[in-house]
Amino acid sequence: MKRSILLLSILGVAANYVQAEIPTVLDTVVVSATRSEQATVPTPASISVITAQDIAQSGAKNVAELLRGRAGIQVSDLFGDGSGGAVFDLRGFGATAGSNTLIMVDGRRLNNGADIATPDVTTIALNNIERIEIIQGSAGTLFGNQAVGGVINIITRRPQEFHADMDLTIGSYNSRTLTASISDRFDNGISYRLAAVKRSTDNYRDNNSLDYHNLVGRIDYDYISGRVFAEINRTNEDMETPAALFADEVRADRRQSAAVYVNDFQDTDTALNRIGLSHFLSDNWSLDMELAYRDVDRVFASSFRSGAQPPAYQTRDVYTFTPRLVGTVPMNGSEAQFTIGADLEMTDYYLNSSMGTQEVDQRIYAYYLQGVLPINDKWSVTAGARRAKVRNHITDSFAFSGGENLNDEITVGTLGVVFRPNHFWRLFARADENFRFAKVDEHTSIFGATTGLNNQTGISYEVGGEWTGDYANFKATAYRLKLEDEISYDPALYQNVNLDSTMRKGVILEASAMVHQEVEIGFNYHYVDAKSESGAFDGNRVPLVAEHSATLLLDYRPLHNLNMHAEIKYVGDQVLGGDFANGFPKLDDFTVVNINGEYRVNGWSLGAKVNNLFDKEYSDTGSTGYTAGFTLADAYFPAPERNFWLTAGYEF
Repeated sequence: MKRSILLLSILGVAANYVQAEIPTVLDTVVVSATRSEQATVPTPASISVITAQDIAQSGAKNVAELLRGRAGIQVSDLFGDGSGGAVFDLRGFGATAGSNTLIMVDGRRLNNGADIATPDVTTIALNNIERIEIIQGSAGTLFGNQAVGGVINIITRRPQEFHADMDLTIGSYNSRTLTASISDRFDNGISYRLAAVKRSTDNYRDNNSLDYHNLVGRIDYDYISGRVFAEINRTNEDMETPAALFADEVRADRRQSAAVYVNDFQDTDTALNRIGLSHFLSDNWSLDMELAYRDVDRVFASSFRSGAQPPAYQTRDVYTFTPRLVGTVPMNGSEAQFTIGADLEMTDYYLNSSMGTQEVDQRIYAYYLQGVLPINDKWSVTAGARRAKVRNHITDSFAFSGGENLNDEITVGTLGVVFRPNHFWRLFARADENFRFAKVDEHTSIFGATTGLNNQTGISYEVGGEWTGDYANFKATAYRLKLEDEISYDPALYQNVNLDSTMRKGVILEASAMVHQEVEIGFNYHYVDAKSESGAFDGNRVPLVAEHSATLLLDYRPLHNLNMHAEIKYVGDQVLGGDFANGFPKLDDFTVVNINGEYRVNGWSLGAKVNNLFDKEYSDTGSTGYTAGFTLADAYFPAPERNFWLTAGYEF
C-alpha cells in the first residue's frame, strides 16, 4: 500500500513539472456512452479507451493478451495464447464471467444469448481494431442482457486513405503469424478495407497445436446525409485441446496432456455478414441501424478422465437487428441528448453429442430509451429504461425431450448524475439495474432434474471521479453490485443452479502521467470483495475471482523511432472454479513481467517481445474436477513460461 501511495504521489508531482514541449493529448471519440460517437463521456459511467497507439506499443498478439492487466479486467485463459475460450471478467464473476461481461464489436454483441459458450474474440484480429472502449460496471439499460459487470466494445477500423501493410511474427513454440491489410478512400465516397491473418503454433502445452485464419472485407459509401457499409468476416480455427492437469501431474510435467485427451480437438468455422446505415434525418436527429448474421459451425471432442468421448457437432445461427434514433433537444441553455432504440436477436442453436441432442429456438426483443439531461453548465442527469422479452423453445434429450417453452420478460432502469466543477474534473454517481436470461445449457441437465432456472437480476451502485490534465490523469471508482438468483455451475451436481443472494464490492484506481518528454508511466489497481451473502455458502468467496490485482506500465522513447514498453502484472490468489465451499487449495497469486520494443524507420517496423521475463511458473485458472475414479480433486491449466517473439513489418 505504501508503494501505491508513493507512486500516486509521483504521478501528481510529475504533472506539475513535465517539460513544456510534451504534446497535449486530445480527447478520444467514444461511442459506448450513448451508442453514438461522442468527444466526451456525458453519462455517469467510467469508460476507458485503449487506442491504436496503445495496441501497437503493447506488442500484444491478440485481444486477450492486450486486455490482460487492464484496469478492472481479470483474464482467464485456458491455454495462455488468447485462443480457445479466453474469458474477460469485470466485477468478479469467475467461471460465469463470459455470460456477465458483454463483449461487443462496433456495438454488435458477441456474447451468445442461447448457450454458455464464451464470446469468441478470436474472430477479431488486432490489425483490424481502431480502439477498445471499456465500460466499468452495469449497463443494463443501454446494452441489456449480460451487461452485468460491464461492457467491452471493440471498434474496428474504417477505411480513411490509402494504406497497406504486412507483418510477420515468429516466436516460441514454433509459432508463425502473418498479417496483411490494404485500404483506400476515393473521391466518389467509396472506400474499402481488406485484412487477413494466418497463424500456426504448437503452443506451450502438449496436444495444443493451432491453425488459424481470419479474413475481413469491408466497403463503405459516404453520401451527403450519411453513410452505408457492408462487411464480411471469415474465421477458421483448428485447435487441439489438452484439458486440465491435477496437482501431482503439474509437479511432474506442467506441459503434458493426459493420454485420454490425445484425440481431443475443437475446429470452428465462423462466418459474419453485416450491413449498416447511418443517416442524418435533420440537423439534430440521426438514424443508425445494423443488420448482421453470424454462423458458427463447430466440431469438437472433449473427453472425461474416465474415458474418451467421440466428436460432437454444434451449430449456431444468430440474426441481429439494432435500429436506434439519436438526437438532441434544446434544454436549459444547452442540449439534452436522447437515444431511442431496439435490440432484436434471433438464435437457432443445435448440439449433438454422446450426451444426446439439444436444440433451442430463441428470440429476444428489447426496447430502450436513455436521456442525458443538462441541469446547468456543471450538472447533468442521465435516466433511462429498457423492456426486454425472451422466448425459448427448448428440446433436450434429458430435461425436455418433448420440447418446452420457457419465456420471460423484465424491465430495468438507470439513474445517474454527472458534476463537472471545472475543465479538469468529472464526478459521477449512478444506479443501474441489470439482468441476464438463463441459457439452454443452464435450463437443462443430463440427469433431467432441471426444469428451468430463474433469470438473474441485480442492481449496481457506483460513484467515481476523473481528473484529466494536459500530461496526467487519475480515475477512481467505487461500486456495490448485488445480485439475486445468480446463475452458476455446480460441478458436484453436474448442473447449473440459482445461487442465493451474492454481493460484489470494490474499488478501481487508475493513473497515468508523462513524467518526461520520452517517458510515460501508468498504474491501475482493483480490489473486489465477491462473496455469497446467504444460504449454505454464506460468507464464502466466489470462485476464480482475485481480490487484488494491479498493473504497472512504462513507455520509454529513447529515440524518435524507438519505443520501449514494459508491464508488471499482479494477480492475487483465487478460489478454484466450482469450489463454493472454499475447501480446496487456492490458485496461488503471481506476478508476471513483459517487455516489448519496436523500432520504425522508412516504413519498416522491427519488434521484439519477451513475455513472463522471469520465467514464473503459475496457473492462470483452475477448477475442481473428477479423477478417473470419480474422486473430486483440484485441477489446473498451467500458463506458459518465458516466451519470445520477433516481428518485422512494412507499411506502403
